[in-house]
Amino acid sequence: HSFLNRLYRGTNKDCIEQLRLSKNAFFNLCRILQEKGGLVRTRNVPTTEAVAMFLHILAHNLKYRVVQFSYCRSKETISRQFNDVLRAVMKVSKDYLNFQPCTLEGAEANKWRWFERCIGALDGTHIPVTVSPDERPRYRNRKGDVSTNVLVACGPDLRFIYVLPGWEGSAGDSRVLRDALRRQNKLEIPTGKYFLVDAGYTNGPRFLAPYRGTRYHLNEWIGNTPQSYKELFNLRHASARNAIERSFGILKKRWSILRTPSFFDIKTQIRIINACFVLHNFIRDEQQTDQLLEVQDLEFLSVVDEELVHQSREEVQNNVIDDITTIQATEEWIRFRDTLAMNMFANY
Repeated sequence: HSFLNRLYRGTNKDCIEQLRLSKNAFFNLCRILQEKGGLVRTRNVPTTEAVAMFLHILAHNLKYRVVQFSYCRSKETISRQFNDVLRAVMKVSKDYLNFQPCTLEGAEANKWRWFERCIGALDGTHIPVTVSPDERPRYRNRKGDVSTNVLVACGPDLRFIYVLPGWEGSAGDSRVLRDALRRQNKLEIPTGKYFLVDAGYTNGPRFLAPYRGTRYHLNEWIGNTPQSYKELFNLRHASARNAIERSFGILKKRWSILRTPSFFDIKTQIRIINACFVLHNFIRDEQQTDQLLEVQDLEFLSVVDEELVHQSREEVQNNVIDDITTIQATEEWIRFRDTLAMNMFANY
């Protein structure tokens, strides 16, 4: 097949640009999807071609008719192969979306050393979807876009630990978290561990939030030094929690299908979102260097985080009632945060 032959003969850079994976990672993925995901080659289409078509569509948000031209396949064949690969990725998802201890070095280790029992950060992100006209009001978020609100937890190493897509865009983050804590495939947090969350969530056991009404977002600190234990705590909390914003940035840069509504039915769109998170972790495990991370970090340095400031304020106003049933604030947890913050300031 001419397109695949060009990829095989081309450079790693070509393969990453087209499929988002290095050649080695691509062949490893094909093997894993065959051995563990139950992906079977059909009479006419080898698994490598099926996986390449799938990745091509996710990476560039391609319509079937565009893929039809590149791969010289019928729309029916492309559709069937796409769904087969999607099913295989979903089958191996538990092997990749999980908590794995990580070793950090340098500046990254320094950011997290203040939060020793913390296993990562948790937040919601909106991903555009296409739904039927009668469902649009439920999926319309605060900005007026039609989206699904995806609850995500990631580790300090930018690997995703837990993903819950599917909630309507109109649902507040706290409501989605409440569901994640109660559903069958629930968010499980090991005893004694916790996540960093933003001010839209209640500061309660297992979820450590910043102090409200105190400077928080990183751009607010430019040229300023912390003047109190609350300010220092918020600065360090923001520096570490930034991991989830960075991982969202990389994810959406890598898979352009997540940046605009796609033509699939909503159930398939939700599974595609899940698959993108699985593939993100696969790439983090397989490829030592991630150029997208460097690009993302450069952008973070230059972008003022106004979006997040507004979001936190609005989430606080919208979700006060939700918060109470999701995470109960306890005296013990409030003391835990105060002690942590005061110890930081004493050693500052």
